[in-house]
Amino acid sequence: MATLAKPAVDASGCETKRGTCPICGVGCYVSAKISNNMPISIKPDRTAGFPADCPRAGQAVEYHDHPDRVNYPMKRTGKRGEGKWERISWDQALEEIAEKMAAIRDKHGPEAVQTMGGSYKGAGDSSCWRWSNLWGTPNILYQGKNCGEAELLCEWAVYGDQSCIGNAPIPGVTKSLILWGVGGSMALASQRKNLKAFQAAGGKMIAIDPCQTEITDLADLWLRIRPGTDGALAYGMLNVIITEKLYDAEFVAKWCNGFEALSEAVKSFTPERTSKITWIPADKIVEAARIFATNTPGHIPFGLGTAELGKATTSAVFGKTYLRAITGNLDAMGGSKFADPPSGTRFREEMHWDTLINHPLRTRDNISADLWPIASVKGLKAYRAAMDKVHPLGVGPGIYNMVIAPSALPTAILESKPYPIKAFILQAGNPLVSLTDARRLHEAMLSDELELSVNMDHWMTPCGELADYVLPATDGLERPLLSNMWGFGDAHSASRRTVDPRYERRDDYQLWRELGNRLGQQGMWPDTMEEWFDDILAPTGVTHGDLADQDMPWVMPAPQYKRYEGSGFATASGKVELSSDLLASLGYPAIPAYEEPAWSPERTPELFAEFPLIMSTGNSLKWYYRSQHKHLAQMRKQHPYALLTLHPDTAAKLGIAEGAMVWVETPMGRIQQMAKFDKGLHPRVVHADSHMWYPEREADGDAHYGLWESNINAILPDGADYSDYAGDNYMRALICRVSPVAAN
Repeated sequence: MATLAKPAVDASGCETKRGTCPICGVGCYVSAKISNNMPISIKPDRTAGFPADCPRAGQAVEYHDHPDRVNYPMKRTGKRGEGKWERISWDQALEEIAEKMAAIRDKHGPEAVQTMGGSYKGAGDSSCWRWSNLWGTPNILYQGKNCGEAELLCEWAVYGDQSCIGNAPIPGVTKSLILWGVGGSMALASQRKNLKAFQAAGGKMIAIDPCQTEITDLADLWLRIRPGTDGALAYGMLNVIITEKLYDAEFVAKWCNGFEALSEAVKSFTPERTSKITWIPADKIVEAARIFATNTPGHIPFGLGTAELGKATTSAVFGKTYLRAITGNLDAMGGSKFADPPSGTRFREEMHWDTLINHPLRTRDNISADLWPIASVKGLKAYRAAMDKVHPLGVGPGIYNMVIAPSALPTAILESKPYPIKAFILQAGNPLVSLTDARRLHEAMLSDELELSVNMDHWMTPCGELADYVLPATDGLERPLLSNMWGFGDAHSASRRTVDPRYERRDDYQLWRELGNRLGQQGMWPDTMEEWFDDILAPTGVTHGDLADQDMPWVMPAPQYKRYEGSGFATASGKVELSSDLLASLGYPAIPAYEEPAWSPERTPELFAEFPLIMSTGNSLKWYYRSQHKHLAQMRKQHPYALLTLHPDTAAKLGIAEGAMVWVETPMGRIQQMAKFDKGLHPRVVHADSHMWYPEREADGDAHYGLWESNINAILPDGADYSDYAGDNYMRALICRVSPVAAN
């Protein structure tokens, strides 16, 4: 039995406790020195397997008791956006919110409530989904939607499982690795040592990215791709592997359906044609295909860069899935190992997906089901029908298969199409800077058609300023954690709260428990989050507290490989469906065709003539986690303003000096950012920072905290004409023009 990690007390009476970092929701472990219920110092804890090593963690003490934190429930007293608030009690807030929600349900049905979260927040997410399913609304949204839904759904459609999340190369076993759009400075930060060990053991690493990063510098081969042509590259590599017969012929013959159809679909993507599309030399395309196919086991992990390409995403993520499959790497040790279904705990049962499917009050699918059926209750049923013979109900797509397309939300609020959304509950999210077509969402959040808007967060954000109620949330030091990354696997890590909540902050679980108890869910919610965690962990025989106190606070099964040899794949045929019957049953092509992005030199040449630069967006910064941490002085000092990165030769032609303010303009409008030079970029490509807002700015018209000044998502399009098969936002592979601010 593992020994217990007990708090240590020094001569001054200060306790040192292990907990999780308050900075973001990932749950990295810290060693916190506590005096009088206040953290004095916070350092990474390297004993628990997942230390808080990023620069942001060094600001954890400032974060915990920052003067700008939201500490008390507040109710709007003026019009939305006027900034007029009164402090109220939690009881008053919960009673009023519950009363309004009950009235909305009676008039419009349970589906008229939209819930939304931000980046991963542990039990804040899972308790929200649980409440939503018990309530009867299929309208759930959170930022994981735009991070990986398209890639996960296609894996489940083709071979009934997912391998792209949480899979690291095994040095000495894994022979090749393709890091495809994994990002910059913070991408795979926790695995940097492992990647070097993998290469030292002879492993070959390929990086595919339009930007030069620490990852591309580390790689054996860098393919600098034209943004948005990843599907063509994948199909071109498949062409080489199939033409040269480098695929795993035995695996394909025994375990794959649709190989001939796939071969025909990629036949025209010769290295020469693929080179013209992608701007990658043909010999490098051939080299990459040969490296991956002949150095097995190999793996292609998840990469955010291929999940936000709009229409171009579909062939990109399916192409990666086909590459994993035909090379025989599926569920192989050192290859694309499948996640262990969360069957070792009660996590699946506690989410109540089946309750939603059969809910007596739910009569409608989610608001985006008509346009994106794969991400709906209908799609969830289709997946389950295919997977049921291998996995018990509830394993598999789960939440990712039922998240609305973001563009459906403003339409449902403003136009009641396909039916009205009347209540919006937002936790730890800032969609006005993290979702596209932000101005339309802003209009919806201000609209009188929205009868109730609730925001629970650490800070007052642009979204919080438009809410009716703002509620204070605990941070990572003040709440316990049982983390399993949204149920993607069967590994769970635990930590205790290290301090009691300050002021009137509450954990997110308590919001949903209290609303549930007021709205017909009495008896369904344990009193505390720790008790709920005990229920989830019951099959393991260990309590949350005991797990958190172990030297290694993790519970996980021993790895298994090639489980399909005993039970088949979790598809209708029991095989890898390279030509997917499940997709076809939902109205999609069984093998997606390659598509250019909605705006591109090839698809919209006349528009490209006006906006002659290809633009990618996003950031993976040491200083910020998406839209968070803009309040922290040391982080802002490192990155005070949004940056537009471009090649110095391009800047010279445009008369732009480094550090100068520039206009970044798309067909939807313009914002300004600060110019930064990078010789690693292609001269026709630029990169715009996303998620940028400025908490020190006062409201200017309808803009809170500089919302429209540098927010690139205010000028990016949204809707069915731009998104992929799953309805994700179109955030990369766009077009723009750039000019000096001083010249306009």
